[in-house]
Amino acid sequence: MNPVRILLSLFLVLAINYCRSQAPVGAARAAKSTEIHFEVAKHDLTLASDSALLQISAFTKGKDNYTVKITAHTDGDGSTAYNMALSERRAQAVKDFLVKKGMEAERISFDFFGEKQPTANNDTETGKFQNRRATVEVFLTLPVVTIEGIVKDEKTGEPLVADVIIGSKDAVDSLRTDADGRFKTTVVAGVVLRIDVAAKCHFSQTQMVKAAPKTPTVAFNLRPAVSGAVLQLENLYFVGNQPMLLESSKSELPKILKFMQQNPGMKIEIAGHVNRPGVPPVPKDSWDFRLSEDRAKTVYDYLIENGISNEKVSWKGYGNSQMIFPSVTSTQEQQAQNRRVEMRVLESGCD
Repeated sequence: MNPVRILLSLFLVLAINYCRSQAPVGAARAAKSTEIHFEVAKHDLTLASDSALLQISAFTKGKDNYTVKITAHTDGDGSTAYNMALSERRAQAVKDFLVKKGMEAERISFDFFGEKQPTANNDTETGKFQNRRATVEVFLTLPVVTIEGIVKDEKTGEPLVADVIIGSKDAVDSLRTDADGRFKTTVVAGVVLRIDVAAKCHFSQTQMVKAAPKTPTVAFNLRPAVSGAVLQLENLYFVGNQPMLLESSKSELPKILKFMQQNPGMKIEIAGHVNRPGVPPVPKDSWDFRLSEDRAKTVYDYLIENGISNEKVSWKGYGNSQMIFPSVTSTQEQQAQNRRVEMRVLESGCD
């Protein structure tokens, strides 16, 4: 499946579930795991199993924030009752080994499922071997902090009901602001968070925040998407001199799609620009002008492919005729802003 579509699907699922603020993002994190196998009708550990479990034991040394989960299984030979008992003995054997190596028994739990959860076909010896297994997972419980935010209309200062997506490199949470425009969630301390906020008839906004015990309330002031308003699409970066988006920028496209889905009465233009300082506007039949068109059309095509009507969105290239920083002495950062893609509201449907 196209990776952009995967990101889109994830974004939409999270948005649908906005009413439910999940448990702390990543509070208990799977940090290490291993799988060991057993001989036929045996629960004794093999030398290979000993080696794998010693690595688990070594990983937990000096840590006081871990728990261990053991899950044991059998192949399909024998009765259901026999296999349940055998898988229990296998789980207990693994726990006993880890305790002997210094791990605290109260930190270790286990489940056993007999033959109920095969991962391979029991019709072959290879499949049976794969099913005679125990999985050992180490979870680290990390300290958490509370993050609070407020979302307002930039022009009026009134609170907004908005969808909020909060993500770290390990987890994503979704929620919605209350009637006062406020939201609150619990996250792992020290992680860097990306917070995306979207409200109807407003341009979305993103902030990066490091979760700390005394993180101040994160404030979002969303600009109204009125007719004539222009938004520079941030974090949309293209391969040099090409209309192809960098992989790191493709995750921005679902935000534009969500904006259009939230505002069915909106009509927009996707506008493309290039950086050519110190020269007159490039001709419309030039390579530079076509590049500005092609970059705008890349975003347009994505929206059309994902269900937005061509009556709601158009695209246009402007070459270098509307550079923000036209001087040849502009900095690299300023030049990057010149080679931008914008969203222009033709009709907001919200005025």
